[in-house]
Amino acid sequence: MITTRLTRLAILTALACVLRIAFGAFPNVKPITALFFVLILAYGLADAIIVSTLTMIVTGFLMGFSVIILGQIISYVLILSLGAMIFRWLKSIILRTLLIFILTMLYGFLISIFSAQLFGSPFWPFWISGLTFDLAHAVSTALFFPILMTIFKIS
Repeated sequence: MITTRLTRLAILTALACVLRIAFGAFPNVKPITALFFVLILAYGLADAIIVSTLTMIVTGFLMGFSVIILGQIISYVLILSLGAMIFRWLKSIILRTLLIFILTMLYGFLISIFSAQLFGSPFWPFWISGLTFDLAHAVSTALFFPILMTIFKIS
């Protein structure tokens, strides 16, 4: 059983890394956040956190490694944990998609805290200037989520 799980985690991490790099030309339009939320429903919160953490680390080596990766990991752990708690009460795909949109916007807020600190910028102007990117991330995640739910055959 452990071999099966490790293999699944490795394949899903590789998939997330490839998707992140393949969509690199489109700022903040990537299916990986939706994938992480689908993994909660398919395999549980722990696996989603492992895949998200490994994805940030591996793509960090490929795309540029900095301390912001720690902020990405912490932000993902927070929004994925919130999502896992709330998914228990939401069974409708529409409500789950709306929740994911909101949590992805929260991710943008959280990562802006880390980014503003890293760049020595005041937080509020930094966050406001990045709202269009956060919105693109949230909309694309909400669009990819039902597609990935279908691929993973989750109802």
